[in-house]
Amino acid sequence: MEAEAWRPRPEMDQAIRTWMKSQGLPVDATRYYSDDEVYAWRHELPSGSPTLWISRPVLEEHDAAALVAGLERLGVAGRMRDAPKARFLVVDEDQQLRLTPWRHGPHLGQ
Repeated sequence: MEAEAWRPRPEMDQAIRTWMKSQGLPVDATRYYSDDEVYAWRHELPSGSPTLWISRPVLEEHDAAALVAGLERLGVAGRMRDAPKARFLVVDEDQQLRLTPWRHGPHLGQ
């Protein structure tokens, strides 16, 4: 499968969509950034679109329930609401989910 066509497993995608909807951020668009191996779920708003960015290794190596629990533990929804233009990336560091700034594109440092 070519990199541009990669998608998370259907059960993972559905778990993320359900979680975002429960946070009042229903998913309007998704995108895979093949160069960075990052998948994004975006909720469109005129004032800035909160987007959940998750690294491909996290999506491949964690189960959906554990990932959703990690998003809750990390307070991701609140961060997305507080800074809708910020790029926080969910990564795995030493088998622990972490939230780190994603230095991608023109929004470096946001």
